Parts: sequence; structure tokens; C-alpha cells
Amino acid sequence: MSDVFPTLFSPVTLGPLTLRNRIAMAPLTRQMAEPDGTPTDEMAAYYARRARGGLGLIITEGTYEQEAFQSRAYLSQPGIATARHVAGWAKVCDAVHDNGAKIIIQLMHGGRVCDPRTLNGQPGVSASDTQSGGWTLYTDNDYEKQIRNIKGDWPLVTFPPARALTVEEIHAVADGFADGARRAIEAGADGVEVHGANGYLLWQFITPKTNLRTDDFGGSAENNTRFARLIGEKIRAAIGPDKLIVLRLSQDGVDDFTGAWPGGTDYARAVGEALKGSAYDALHWASFNYLDNRDPNDPTPMPTVLKQASGLPVITNGGIADGPQSEAALTSGAADMVAIGRPLFAQPDWPYIVRSGVDYPWLPFDRKYVVQPPLDLGLAYPMGLVDPEWPLP
Repeated sequence: MSDVFPTLFSPVTLGPLTLRNRIAMAPLTRQMAEPDGTPTDEMAAYYARRARGGLGLIITEGTYEQEAFQSRAYLSQPGIATARHVAGWAKVCDAVHDNGAKIIIQLMHGGRVCDPRTLNGQPGVSASDTQSGGWTLYTDNDYEKQIRNIKGDWPLVTFPPARALTVEEIHAVADGFADGARRAIEAGADGVEVHGANGYLLWQFITPKTNLRTDDFGGSAENNTRFARLIGEKIRAAIGPDKLIVLRLSQDGVDDFTGAWPGGTDYARAVGEALKGSAYDALHWASFNYLDNRDPNDPTPMPTVLKQASGLPVITNGGIADGPQSEAALTSGAADMVAIGRPLFAQPDWPYIVRSGVDYPWLPFDRKYVVQPPLDLGLAYPMGLVDPEWPLP
């Protein structure tokens, strides 16, 4: 155990896994897979480099779990839906394990915020018949255009209307998550994370303003969470008791950056209670700042509320960028593990630097560290890059 930040560098057990420290790499969207979703050698190098930097756990970028039901959210998003995908992820998992870390693959369904270029002319699916007012990531301003050295027109790609899933389809989508989890384990992953945050399909069920259903999958915190719970149960049946299953939650989304749950901590408490006794081993709270719960009536951090209500350990993300912030989150009861995202883009040796206890001139985060299309040769391994020449809708 380290004398500097002793809690951060102590082992932690999440479900069946014991991790060497309490530092997880947060899932970070990159769109660096081959056009068919196969992970590349560059991705293996990227994850291995961060595992070598001393992480306890890597949570991969969002990965679509099936070809059906318009699951794929992004162009060049990795998948875990085919044998080719499994072979690609096997290289990644082997590389991470060779460098001492554990890895779980995040299973994600885009729902109503799928890039229309992935939908093959079909509508997206969601909890209800709704349409997002947002647009695909990183097509939104001239600053992005400038830092990526883009010439010519800068596309603004919006989302089409989405249709509500039927109850039968909800079960079929849950089966797809279970099949994706089974393939993730086949690839060598230590478990999976179910993406229920950030505006994607499960978030659209959990969030009352996008879930207008009046059946068993809508109308209350318990019902809104039922789909996520169903997916966890099907995954557990598919992969058994010896692999980690995590559920990621948030109030905000890619099309709702200031989103807040109605009722604030009361709603969070009801969500946590609905997940008590579920198949999940841990929850993962995602936010810009975990201390800002957006509830004017109760300052309790949302991960603290969820942890207490569900009885599950919590991985906490948002507003944690250095050792003191990490230790404070852990010792305050707001986290059992911290998820570090943007700092690991800029500095893959973050855990070693923090553990040394030395003052370090951290680079300020800039969006250019998020490798997004058009592909930036200055930020990745040029020989591994794939440019699918994405067409406009």
C-alpha cells in the first residue's frame, strides 16, 4: 500500500474481481475501430499503454453488442457482435492482461441518439416515440473544426425520430446484450459494463422525460429501471457468477449536458433501491462533477445516495483529476473506486505519477485529446488508423 493516498492504492474487490488498486480507466469514445466495428492493433496498443501505466481496471469505450435493433451509435464504433469483433477484442484483452490490469467491455446501445449514417434508413429505437434535439458528437462548432484542421464544410448531423420498443422487442434487445456479454467473455474480458448513462438507450428508459411509457417499463423509478435490471439478469445467466457486471448511470446525456433527474436525490434513491438485489456487482456514476448533484434541496453526492440505497459498491467519475481529489472521493464514502477519463488521454502514466507524490505540471485538458473524426495523426498511431470516408446522410 502506498504511503501517499493509501486508500487509492489499496486493493478493492468488486464482485468476483480483486483489483490491484482503486483506479479505473473511464470509458472514452474514440471511433477508432475498422469500419465494420473490428478493434484494431492501434486499439490494443492504446489500452495496453494505459494498463502499463498502473491502472487496476480498464472500462472500454462503448461497444455495440448486436447488429439488430439499430444498436450501433457511431461510425467506426467497435462492436462485439461478430467473430471478427471477438478476435479483435481478444488482442486488446491479452495486451491489457499482459500489463497487469483487468478489463471489462462496455456494452452500449445508442437508442435514439444513433448517428443516422449507422441506421441503414431505419428509425432508431427508444423507450418512447421521441426525437433528440441534439446532434452527433464533435460536429458542433468552429473550434472543433479548427483544432482538427478540417477544411471545407463542417457537417452538423442531427438525429431522426425514434420509435418505441415493444415489450417483446425489449426482451429481444436484452437477449442481445446477453449474447454480446458472452462474446466479450469469449474474447477474454473480465466482465462487462452495461451502459445506462449519457443519453443512450438505457438512459432513455431510466430518465423520466424520455420514458413516457405506461406499462411495466415506465411510469416510476422502479419501472424505468426494470429494463436495466432485466439486462443484468440475462447477462448473469449467460456468463455465470465469476465475471464482473457493472451498470453505468448518469443524469445527463450527449444531447442533454445539463440534465437532472426530477426529484433529485429522491429519484436517485428510488433507482438505487430498484437495483438492490440485482445481478449487478457495482454501479458506475458518470458526471462532469460528482459533487454537483443538481439538486437544490440536498447536496448529497449522487454516488453516495446510490451506494447507500442499492447496497452496491460504486465507481465514481467526474471532477476527479488528481490524487487528493481521488482520495477525498474514496474516504468520504462517495466512491469505492474512481474512474479517470480525460487525464488518461493526456497522461497514460497518471497512476504512477500520482503514487510518486511529486508535484507534477499536469497538462490542462483540451478536447483535442479526444481522438475523433477526422482522424488526427498527431494523437494516435498512424499505421493503425482507418478512414472509412464517412458520407453525409
